[in-house]
Amino acid sequence: MKKIQKISAYLLMCFNILLIATPLLIITQWLFIDAKTMDSYAAINFFGLLEKTILTPEGYIKLSTVTWGPLEKFLAFSSDILSIMPFMLSLFVLKIIFKNYEKGEIFSTINALLYKKLAWLLLLDALIVKSLSNTLMVLAVTLTHPAGHRYINIHYGTPSLKALFLGILLMVISWVMLEASKLQDEQQYTI
Repeated sequence: MKKIQKISAYLLMCFNILLIATPLLIITQWLFIDAKTMDSYAAINFFGLLEKTILTPEGYIKLSTVTWGPLEKFLAFSSDILSIMPFMLSLFVLKIIFKNYEKGEIFSTINALLYKKLAWLLLLDALIVKSLSNTLMVLAVTLTHPAGHRYINIHYGTPSLKALFLGILLMVISWVMLEASKLQDEQQYTI
């Protein structure tokens, strides 16, 4: 039990770092997306931030090669923020779960319900958010193209299937955790 509590404390610290670092990385990307000729571009691009590619019906487009207007930049930034929202919300849910683990509450009804919320977040991400985010990004990237070459592209792909699979898996885990919490409650009240 002590190992679980110790690892939970470390994971809570990692979750806090991710909650800060993830939005900062996206903001950094969009602050320097137009800095193609500056020396900072090479330093930032070392981490691969600016070389993100988007698949459009006409092929792959690197974000660093697009000429960004205010509307296009806003749509693309909104797309990136939308795409990380399920991850960020999942981190908050995971923080609550691991705080409970830190207190020694492993098989509790609260944790089972939190795992169920995590599963719903993954399912929402797989079925709606990934597709909507990709649609916004393709629109932002092709908005400056001439008429007939602008696209709204809605599709589901492998990342959606992975999130869907993980969501279903977490739903089953939440069900098992709920049954385990019922058994633990029965044992606790048995004399």
